[in-house]
Amino acid sequence: MIKREKFWQRPGWVFCLLLALFHFASVKLTFFCAVTPENAVVVWLPNAVLLAALLRFRGQRAPLLAAITFTSDVLANLNAFPWYEAVLLSAVNLAEITFTYQIMTRSRASPRLHRLKDLVKFIIAGPVFGAMLAGLLAAVVLQQVGGATTSYFTLARVWWFGDGLGLLIYTPLLLAYTQPQRQRLKLTRLDDAALGLTLMLSFAVLSAHGGEIDGVSVTPTLLLPAVAVIAFRFGVRLTTLLVALISLSTAMLMTTGLKPFGDVPIHLEVVRAQEFILTLCIIGIGFAVLLSELQTRERELESRVRERTRELEQSNARLAAISATDGLTGIANRRRFDETLTGEWNRARRSKQPLVLALLDVDLFKQYNDHYGHQCGDDALRAIAAELARHARRSGDFVARYGGEEFALIAQASGEDHALAMAERLCRSIATLRMPHATSPFEVLTVSIGVAVFTPGQQDSWDDLLKAADVALYRAKQLGRNRVELADVESVT
Repeated sequence: MIKREKFWQRPGWVFCLLLALFHFASVKLTFFCAVTPENAVVVWLPNAVLLAALLRFRGQRAPLLAAITFTSDVLANLNAFPWYEAVLLSAVNLAEITFTYQIMTRSRASPRLHRLKDLVKFIIAGPVFGAMLAGLLAAVVLQQVGGATTSYFTLARVWWFGDGLGLLIYTPLLLAYTQPQRQRLKLTRLDDAALGLTLMLSFAVLSAHGGEIDGVSVTPTLLLPAVAVIAFRFGVRLTTLLVALISLSTAMLMTTGLKPFGDVPIHLEVVRAQEFILTLCIIGIGFAVLLSELQTRERELESRVRERTRELEQSNARLAAISATDGLTGIANRRRFDETLTGEWNRARRSKQPLVLALLDVDLFKQYNDHYGHQCGDDALRAIAAELARHARRSGDFVARYGGEEFALIAQASGEDHALAMAERLCRSIATLRMPHATSPFEVLTVSIGVAVFTPGQQDSWDDLLKAADVALYRAKQLGRNRVELADVESVT
């Protein structure tokens, strides 16, 4: 895959060699389908080779690519024209591609031709104006240099349509198969039936002589609905390939004298063939590109919807976090505490494990605010919250601001002794912060803690646990503050 990507990044010597061989083979294949004495063809494929290369590499090493295809064109034309005429006609072909590429570049058309507007720009630049310019110049060369007896406008029209159709058929095909395929198609029975029907119709058209089989009209026009179905189901790649095969097959039928459009003069047969191929391209390639663009837009829309959904989910998550976080201290707020206590209570009831609830109240906090100011009070609350969060590191521990200067801790413990020891460590660690409190008997900011340990039963409520911890906190403050009291759960319930 890496080598393939490097191969298409810049035209190296391997690509240039393949370009020369491919272009030369395209000229020979096209002349094999020549159907007029002036070697006029239904479709002229080689010009699309250079145009596709310029578009694929975005004009990199354009003079070298042009020189390679010009030389190949001259050499391949020598069997059909004198050398001087071959040089002039090859120069006309080169002018056509140069003009087309410049127009597409100036119109900012995407070289991938994966959007309908890019395909329209390509058609106007190449099959319409580029090929028309080449037809007008080539008709002069064929008449004035080659001595062609066909009328000027007939020669110009046949050359114009041949070059235009060649660009229209071959350029999207080459670009489609030099780009990575984004999605792999999974065939269904309906797809198999469509392919089978197309093969049957193609075999019938190839078997017809003079556009009939036993008096029944069988012309290439029968393939148009099948191509539309293929374009709808199989995308640009297979459709461009099918259009190219049908176009070349039609030209070969004319070359072998089978007259697929009936017994008509050769120039009229060429016009009918070109009209059919033009309709084939519009229905096949145009429809396939349109559907591809619609699918691309649908994928882009789905991608944007997914992105917006992710952004919305992230915003909701942030809003949920904000709504569950205390704005001052940065820890969980009362709403989050109630939700967590409910969940932990139910879990403890299912597992029949004890649940610990500790309520903390900052001692003499009103006096602290009055003496030091509310800003210092807020700083003190933030420091206490940080200290509580530092101690609550186990997966089952949860710290929240309960309200005002009160905090709550939900934890798991093996028993009352364990819970009491944990609460006493918290009480000491906050006193150790040494936040001065001039109006406190302890001279530093302290907290009182009430602890309740409860193993929930089926008939119990977490309100009982909360009430027990609150009673214990009240007792701790009554007994002198800066201490821990264990709740008598049985007396509360």
